[in-house]
Amino acid sequence: MPYTPPDKATFVAIYPLFASVSDPAYDHWSAEAARRIAPFEDCLGDGLNSAGMLAIAHLLTKAGIGSGTDAQMAAQGATGFKSIKSGSLSLDRFDSDVSTEGGDWGTTSYGKELWGMIRPCVAGPLVSSTGTLPCIGPFGRYW
Repeated sequence: MPYTPPDKATFVAIYPLFASVSDPAYDHWSAEAARRIAPFEDCLGDGLNSAGMLAIAHLLTKAGIGSGTDAQMAAQGATGFKSIKSGSLSLDRFDSDVSTEGGDWGTTSYGKELWGMIRPCVAGPLVSSTGTLPCIGPFGRYW
């Protein structure tokens, strides 16, 4: 059964920083979040609803919607900055805070939390300690 995102009232009750989201924006981004996490539905199991809400929060934040710092920065076009100067205020973001792990999911705090949930669901290469890719044949035998 495909994932159905929570209604806006339920989402806002859990994530009050998004109380200002309009109904059309919520409908759009919740449908997009459901589409993006659909491939992980079987893997996530009982965590699917939490993952769905994190995906919605991530997408809303990237769209600059919400009252959190990340959303306000996105609304001003200041995401991914290394250094910003405005008047006497100067902000620097250290490279240790910037992570490429998780791709787009790694760009918001919500996405990073979601990436922790879906990372085990993402298949990767099987590499042995010798750096070669073993071929596993019938009955679990290596070739």
